[in-house]
Amino acid sequence: MKLILIMIKKFVGFAVIAVAFAFAFTASAYQTPLSLGSTGAGVKELQMALAQVGAGNFTATGYTEYFGEVTRAAVIAYQTNKGITPAVGYFGMITNAALMADTAGGVTPGTQGQLCPNGNTLASNCMTAPGASSGALCPNGMTLASNCMTAPGTVTTPTTPGTLSGGAGDITLSALSTESGEEVGEGDEDVEIMSFEVEADDGSDVEISSVKVEFFQDTGAVSDSLDDYAESVSIWFDGEMVGEADVKDFSESSDYWSKSISLSDAIVRAGDTEKFTVAITALDNLDSGDIVSDDWSVDLLSVRFEDAEGVVTTESGSPSGADGSGTFEKNFDFASFATANSVELKVTLNDDEEDINEAHVIDIDDADDTDDVEILAFTIEADGDSNLNISEIPAVITTTGETDEAVLVQNAQLWYNGESIASDTIPTGGAILFEDLDVDIDAGDKAEFIITVDIQDTTGVADNGDTVQASLTLTNVDDIEAEDESGKEIIDNDASGSAVGDAHALFDAGIMVEFVSATAERTFTADAANESDQGEYVITFDVTSFDGVAYLDRHLDDQDTIGDAGEGVEYDVTSSAGTPVASSEVLESPTSDTNDTADVFQVEEDDTRRFTATAILTADAATDGSHLVFLQSIGWGTVVTDATNDNNYTFNLGDFKTRSLFLNDM
Repeated sequence: MKLILIMIKKFVGFAVIAVAFAFAFTASAYQTPLSLGSTGAGVKELQMALAQVGAGNFTATGYTEYFGEVTRAAVIAYQTNKGITPAVGYFGMITNAALMADTAGGVTPGTQGQLCPNGNTLASNCMTAPGASSGALCPNGMTLASNCMTAPGTVTTPTTPGTLSGGAGDITLSALSTESGEEVGEGDEDVEIMSFEVEADDGSDVEISSVKVEFFQDTGAVSDSLDDYAESVSIWFDGEMVGEADVKDFSESSDYWSKSISLSDAIVRAGDTEKFTVAITALDNLDSGDIVSDDWSVDLLSVRFEDAEGVVTTESGSPSGADGSGTFEKNFDFASFATANSVELKVTLNDDEEDINEAHVIDIDDADDTDDVEILAFTIEADGDSNLNISEIPAVITTTGETDEAVLVQNAQLWYNGESIASDTIPTGGAILFEDLDVDIDAGDKAEFIITVDIQDTTGVADNGDTVQASLTLTNVDDIEAEDESGKEIIDNDASGSAVGDAHALFDAGIMVEFVSATAERTFTADAANESDQGEYVITFDVTSFDGVAYLDRHLDDQDTIGDAGEGVEYDVTSSAGTPVASSEVLESPTSDTNDTADVFQVEEDDTRRFTATAILTADAATDGSHLVFLQSIGWGTVVTDATNDNNYTFNLGDFKTRSLFLNDM
């Protein structure tokens, strides 16, 4: 093989353009073997020969001295056409013999449309022909009698074949601190574990052809073999994967695992700085013993590049086996998918459904069962970076009065997105399980659920005043069956929270109470010795009767035991210093009923009546401080003589309170 260098000087005005060309391969046989990653003049001759026989497409890249994916594809195409097996893109003796026969032992003049070194195509064959002038290199290695140009009279200075511009070039490598101590979860793909920058000097564009990386296990973990942890390693440039290698193809020496990973389309323009990232894909199933104490490091050993003159250079990174002291070295470790993605299943009461969760009266029938009674609203949150799939949710139903849950409550249903998605029959003890759910929750989102029950009628079993309650305790939460998006089950340590609703009272006739307002105002201000501040505390509420007439004991009393006969509506005082003296206590209604008596107010069936509880408190030396008033109980009955507190309404009274008022004793 001969390499002829022609220097041609052509004056244009006062400018001198010097062009160097390599051409005219006359070998008796092509160089073998050649494969992916090979370099040199033999590769270029192979590329031109393949183009001559119509194999491959080099018009996009030109002819280079690098055996990349374009060249490999051309070899495979030629092998397939000639029936050479296996057609894997390896240029050996068999393929060489066939190509020698097809090209008569060497490269001959090309054809119209081939690529000139400057990226333009010729309008005629690359050969010495009449009307052509000398000076340019054809893609087949022969010289033209004219320059490669797009139009007569337009001269373009030839450049290196391909997409690189400039002359001789060099690069500078710099470490980046963007990744440090990354966790790679099982099944996680392309987790970034190290980044570095490549700066091309001003002399030339450069194409990064390969990156050599090294991995090392820094601790005495169960396994030091990278292939026990990872599936592949990839190189990323400008948001795209430009190279990848299977871990099984890495070389191992003294527990150091290294590989030169070939890149494609990784060009850094002259004067620019670009970021490259090393990423790793973990195996789907990691041994729990391996990931308990593993501590891996990844390092950059070298970067190989080509400049616009076709010169291939290797730039060193960290020394091989740096083990903690490499310039580019970063530590990372493998972990379970849940750990790496901070997966957690969280259960809480649904704060938007207070009417369901807070204690209240449930209107049941005296002859028929009452179905689909809402007693608990809760949420499940997929906290972390993984979606969750919920398949089973356990819960507990608890009753009082009739303590056998299986008798009082017949069935429970789980509702999601307005639909009943599962049900279970209540057993003695109340432990229920909602199965076969298949509910997906996106990472960071919450799913809202409601539990309803079917309650026995009062003629059968239920008695007025019995209660029913639903809960998901921490034990229940640990028993929720759920999977993260890797298909792993959520373990107890990754589940938290609880959802415990209040106990709700069952009545076939009774009252519902709703808060309206509460005020606290100073009605007398002490301004002299032996005087005391006085405050008026007013709580207003509505009472609705259902399934019968209700009678409210019209007495207002302070601080007595709930349920004492004749005490009606009961309130208490929260004080910073003792309880002030009540000089007045009265329960009133702005409306009247002909059946009202001195002892009771009547509320007609399915009617609503408003009431105000007013207490006037006076401070003394022992109770000088802040005080607020709140309701504890509302006594009611079903007959006009009920001034003895047959029933006490104690539900959802948390908001029935005034603000604090400071009362001063002079």
